[in-house]
Amino acid sequence: MLPFNTSAFSNLLGASDRAAQRKAVVAPFDEFDAKAEDVMQHIAQFTQRCEETGIIEDFNFIESERSPPSDLDMSDPLDKATWLSDPRRFVHGNILLDSSKADMSKIQAARDTIRSNLKKFSSPPDPVKMPLASKQLVSFQNRQWIYVLLMAVWSANMKTIMLRYQELHDQDGVVLWYCFLQHFAGTTVENLIEAYSQLSDTKIQLTLFQDNVLNFTNAIRIPIRRLIKAKEAPSFQHFLTVFHGCMEASNEEFRAFIIALYADYRAGGPTKSLTMLELLDKLDGEYNRINNLGRWVKREDPQVLALTATISTLQSQLSTLKGQYGSLQALVAKTPLPTGPTTPAPTITKLQKPPPRKPTDPEIIEFQGLTWKWCDKCFNGTWNRTHITNEHVAGIGKRNRRRPPPSNETNNNNNNPTPQANIAQVPPPDDASPTVQANVATSSSTLDFI
Repeated sequence: MLPFNTSAFSNLLGASDRAAQRKAVVAPFDEFDAKAEDVMQHIAQFTQRCEETGIIEDFNFIESERSPPSDLDMSDPLDKATWLSDPRRFVHGNILLDSSKADMSKIQAARDTIRSNLKKFSSPPDPVKMPLASKQLVSFQNRQWIYVLLMAVWSANMKTIMLRYQELHDQDGVVLWYCFLQHFAGTTVENLIEAYSQLSDTKIQLTLFQDNVLNFTNAIRIPIRRLIKAKEAPSFQHFLTVFHGCMEASNEEFRAFIIALYADYRAGGPTKSLTMLELLDKLDGEYNRINNLGRWVKREDPQVLALTATISTLQSQLSTLKGQYGSLQALVAKTPLPTGPTTPAPTITKLQKPPPRKPTDPEIIEFQGLTWKWCDKCFNGTWNRTHITNEHVAGIGKRNRRRPPPSNETNNNNNNPTPQANIAQVPPPDDASPTVQANVATSSSTLDFI
């Protein structure tokens, strides 16, 4: 394959150490006969062998390429050559650790890179002068040894199964191991248990798929193919579950077809020889035939009929309301609008108080055309229109604000036309001073107590 003998141990180790490593790699362990229940154990044994012999890095592949750092000028040939040989250039994955991000093209690219670089040499590269090429030669030898190991631990049945991947791996052990992982993906014991759970009678019901036979059969094919891939076969109970799941079809013609198939299966007729996939194809064919003829009629559900009638009634009522609303709009459009003068809405102007009083300011000032008085006892000091600090009477403001509105009877018996007149009739307390009486009179006349 290469223009020189690859069995010569040209590497960074001594020849005797390299020979001992080869012997450790290719030593057989437990035989694998392609049984699904043994897949996880076989993977664990193989991974442990690679770790013990130090060949984990041979399973690396390029996951992605990083952008060159900003301090390198890629137009400079020296910087470009430096970056192309920089080990930080690529993000590497490893199929022994995680094969989910790998694909066949990436695994084959790693193999082909090593082979194409080594074909440039007519003799093994010197490990001192050409360390990178020497490491690639070591990896090339390791890949051969991995291939020898797999051929030693795989049974004849397993080798026959893997013959289909011969063109993909080309006797490269790393690529062959990736083919193995892809072939048995989803066939571990855990995945098989999950596949069987998808075939339970609670999940295989045509009603769960809204009576769509194609969706029903496609959902069954997924776990069935997983079982077939793992050399497992659907059981007699699985066939019964599929038949029973279809017997609840809403279409009478399809239901009669299923019952006839089921009877033939139980009697050992031609249906008994069908595989599960063939049975599902047969169900699809009958469904398509009935549907193409326009005879896939569902049974009417009484609740659906009642709901349909209710919706029709509501739609009729909505149409009536729309007609009445249209008539009302037309009537409003014909009614002339009043042309007389309109009374403007009253505007309420909030009085603005003077700025806070300074110690040197008088207690009575003129502000914006109004007289304002300062009281230290009201709200810890504020301007008002009625009294100064010495004239303050505790509670009088609360009584004024909490005075209940006059009753209807009082209004009927009161001849005063204005609220000011009513307020003026309220006598002051007997014990009020003349100053308080004057304050009450002032508030009655101005109605602007703050």
